[in-house]
Amino acid sequence: KGAAEYDFEYYMRDLFMGNKPEGNLPVSNAPPAPPPRFLKQPLLQLLLDDELKYCIPIRALAQITNIPVDKLSEQVESYRMKVAPAFKASHPWQKESMSDEYYFDVTCYALWKVASVTIQDYSARDKFARSIGSMLLNEMIQRELLSKQSVASLLNKKDIRLTDLISCIIEVLNLFKATGYCSSYRLGDKNDEERSGVKVFDELDDEEIMSPNGGSVNCLVSTFDPATLQGSLQITGEGSRFSPDFVGATLAAVFEKVGSNVMVTYENYFVDSVYRPNPKDFFPDERFYQFTIATTRSKT
Repeated sequence: KGAAEYDFEYYMRDLFMGNKPEGNLPVSNAPPAPPPRFLKQPLLQLLLDDELKYCIPIRALAQITNIPVDKLSEQVESYRMKVAPAFKASHPWQKESMSDEYYFDVTCYALWKVASVTIQDYSARDKFARSIGSMLLNEMIQRELLSKQSVASLLNKKDIRLTDLISCIIEVLNLFKATGYCSSYRLGDKNDEERSGVKVFDELDDEEIMSPNGGSVNCLVSTFDPATLQGSLQITGEGSRFSPDFVGATLAAVFEKVGSNVMVTYENYFVDSVYRPNPKDFFPDERFYQFTIATTRSKT
C-alpha cells in the first residue's frame, strides 16, 4: 500500500467505525536491529578509543571540568556497565570495542550522561559540544585526513566564501561515512536538486553572507543511521537535548571559518524516513540538521 491507500483506509474506518481519539492501533514493535557496522580508523580513535583516555570527547570534558581524564574514564565505564544490559537487549553488539557500532553507541550515551552531571551550565555544555567539533576539525587538518585543496580553502584565504567551503564540507561528510559513523548522508534540501550537494551554496549566498549590512544563510544536512542514534534517542526521551553528536559540531566549526564576525547556530531533529500508517509508530533513522550561518553588520 502507498500513502494514499493508507490515508483512505484511515478515513473510511473513521467514517463507518469511528477512530478512537488515541487511534485504534497499538504501538508496533520496533524493526529488528540490523547487525552492527564496524567503525574504522583513522577517524575512530579521535571519536572514541577503547581506553577512553585519548579521544577528543574525553579530552574536551577534562578541559572544561578540570577533572582528570582517568577519573572521567572510570565514571564513563561505570555508567556504561549499568546501562549496557538494556542497550544490548535491543541492539546487541558483537564485540566490546569502539569499532562495534552498538558498543560505540552505548559508550557515547554513558559519556554524555557523565558530561551532563559534571557540566550543569547550559552555556558550558554548548562550549563542550563545540570544542569537540573544533578539535576534531583541527585533527583532521593536522593528520592530513582532508585534501590540500580543502585545507587551503579553510586556511589560506582572508575572505572565505561559503562556496569555498563546499568541497571541505563534502570531504568531512565523506570521512564520517567512510569511517562507518553513518550509512549515508544528504547535503542540502532533498526537494531541491538545485540546492544540494556541490550546489548547496551559490554566489547569492556569498553576497548575502558578505553584505556589510549583515545577512544569514541556512544549510540543511542529514545523516542516516548515525552510530550515536540509540543513545541520542534515549537521552531525548529522558527530556534532554544534550545528546551525543559529532557531525553537527564539526560542520559548525567549518562554517565558522567564513570570518570572525560569523555566528553559527544549528538545531537537529530525528526523522523516521519510512511512512508508517500508525501515527504512534516512530522509529527514526535520520538525524536532520538545520544550520544558520549569520554575519553581523560591519562597524563603520
